[in-house]
Amino acid sequence: MTIGHFIWTDLSTFDTGLARKTYSALFGWEFGQDPDYDFARDPAGAGGEVAAVFPMPEFLVKINMPSFWMSYVHVDDLEGRVAKARAHEGVIIEIEPQDFGAGNRIALVRDPSGAGFTLVEGDGFAPTGGPVRTGHVLCRYHHVPDVEMIRGFYQDLFGWRIEKRSETPWPRYDILHTDGSIVAEVEEVPETIRGKFRYWIPCFAVASLPDTEATLQALGGQATTDLGEGRKILTDPQGAALMVQEDKGVAKSGSSVEVTPLPWKAAIGLACIWLAVALDVKLFWGVLFLMWSWPALQTGRVDFVEPVHRHLHPSIYWGLVATWIGLSLWVIAEALGQIGGLGS
Repeated sequence: MTIGHFIWTDLSTFDTGLARKTYSALFGWEFGQDPDYDFARDPAGAGGEVAAVFPMPEFLVKINMPSFWMSYVHVDDLEGRVAKARAHEGVIIEIEPQDFGAGNRIALVRDPSGAGFTLVEGDGFAPTGGPVRTGHVLCRYHHVPDVEMIRGFYQDLFGWRIEKRSETPWPRYDILHTDGSIVAEVEEVPETIRGKFRYWIPCFAVASLPDTEATLQALGGQATTDLGEGRKILTDPQGAALMVQEDKGVAKSGSSVEVTPLPWKAAIGLACIWLAVALDVKLFWGVLFLMWSWPALQTGRVDFVEPVHRHLHPSIYWGLVATWIGLSLWVIAEALGQIGGLGS
């Protein structure tokens, strides 16, 4: 029985094409190319659909929300659960109960710590079946500074019990369903790991942690935090955080995807540098600055000596983007003016 358990995960992102490319390479997923809500499938797994990607909602775009993974809890009385959640101090009902696909209803709730999760009523989603494979969710983790911020809330909402598992390297807790099974885990991680936010994060199974890191970095993502025990927090190219855990017994999903595409954008950028220097034509510098600006605007991340994320350091981010765009327009205008002067 899935009531009171996490059953689904999806990714809200800015560039669904880039998301498909990223997670096809990481986990071997296949997508259906639906522009509104695109299901990811494990072509070799028994569970079929394993997750989904969809465009970032407009109201979240306006507040510079980075891409994020969302976890869904299955309930049998959506309105009742929302009413119970609303009664707790500090809780935000970010999305009120509404229809979601055929036969499903959802609501998005932020718990007293600020971590968001989705309640879903209906049978439209199912947890991944069959043996665990690369890209299957092993567990969900709640990263929070103090477990007491959420203990009473989840006890009241779902009947979950939170029991301490260990003290090292930081306090860790099991979240237990009313039937005694483990629903998720809580970790009181320090802010140096968690950042200023509190959140639920899915942990995906991988066969090789080094291979997964190398694949992600080749696509523009990065490994941010080593949690030990074969677990790491990664950030995809659009800023979405996810956790992966190595399990040598995990089978690779789907047909292996080799990340060896020609990095043609980098090749064009390199050519612009050499042409600008060799021919002393400033127009190529302008093209290069524009090439830097466009992905930064798409992903909310600037790579300038180090990564700078729009939602974390907006003043530095926008300062860099504005500088690149300003320089590109200035240099291109000057170059075109010189060409026009030669033709007159």
